Amino acid sequence: MSCWLALGTLHAQTIGIALDGKSRMVDGEVEILKTPAPDRVALYDTASTPWRSLGEVAVPISFQGPPSSVAISADRREALVTAFTRVDPGRPGAFTANQTMAVVDLVVTPMRVAQTLVLAAAPSSVILHPDGRHAWVPHAGADSVSVLEKRADHWEVIEVVRFEGGSAPIAAVFTADGAHALLSLPGSGRIAWLSVAEGRPVLPAAHEMSAGIGPTALALCGDTGLAVVANYGKVTGDVDTISLIDTRGVLPRVIDTASVGVSPEGVACAPDGRHAATALQNMSTVARSHPLHSAHSRLVVLAIESGRLRPVAAAEFGGWAQGVGFLDDARTVFAQSMNDHRMHVFRLDGETLAPLPGLSFPSGSPVAYGLSGR
Repeated sequence: MSCWLALGTLHAQTIGIALDGKSRMVDGEVEILKTPAPDRVALYDTASTPWRSLGEVAVPISFQGPPSSVAISADRREALVTAFTRVDPGRPGAFTANQTMAVVDLVVTPMRVAQTLVLAAAPSSVILHPDGRHAWVPHAGADSVSVLEKRADHWEVIEVVRFEGGSAPIAAVFTADGAHALLSLPGSGRIAWLSVAEGRPVLPAAHEMSAGIGPTALALCGDTGLAVVANYGKVTGDVDTISLIDTRGVLPRVIDTASVGVSPEGVACAPDGRHAATALQNMSTVARSHPLHSAHSRLVVLAIESGRLRPVAAAEFGGWAQGVGFLDDARTVFAQSMNDHRMHVFRLDGETLAPLPGLSFPSGSPVAYGLSGR
């Protein structure tokens, strides 16, 4: 069972943590366990300290894709969970594209999967529209986005929007008012600024931006009109970047890009818009014989000041980084490690990251998360 110690007073939020029970890394190679634990999502209520466990639900999970494969509804009544890949039944030890999304009912006791949708291949991530009735699921392998609508008590696919071949849409965020969205297209090296009409993306894109190599994970900076994108790079040991996007002008644009380290897997922005954070895999996913191999991932926090990103604090944590995020106090930062099965937690105090007790998952690795609003 996971453990958590007091982190201070927070508003009520529900966090869903995706746990991959079947994958591990051995000297730079991903292996599928012969006797895996169930994939599942573990849910917690942050209203009290320690966090109160709400339970766990068995659902397909995948470490592949950005760490944004869980979305929690604003009313905290349900969770949407996607998985990019699954174990290939015809090829032992190999993965193949998954095609499902689970809808988890968080109100019933015990929690349960209320619906399973069949989607296009390889659902990369999932986001909920602020209206609570629509959701988008990008499919990097199919160059498309599935648009979902909630009708009565069930979700339905109402449209599959096709993007340019090879663009590989992989992650998205809606603006606070829901009128626009940012969509990362790492295959074409761009970020699309899309108008949203009745929950659907309007094509062609109103604008496209260039940030860095391999733009993937995205995060909105509260209601400030700013957002950040992680430019994942090529895992060659070269220093990679995150970029700051300003959506408030005549056209949204990248206003700053900061070097952060190698392979920023996840990116987050504090709700008050004053800090961003990224979880760097930091060459912890390559063989030990590689001259740049590291046993540790790295968390980097940057201040957002006058439209610029300034690195202010950093800390090492377990290898094979995945998701990173802020709680609603804008000072509690967490980062997920697959190698040590932990969610590492830190307190941002000025320009210092102080480690706090975190969550441990002996039978499963945290690979993504979803966090409800306040």
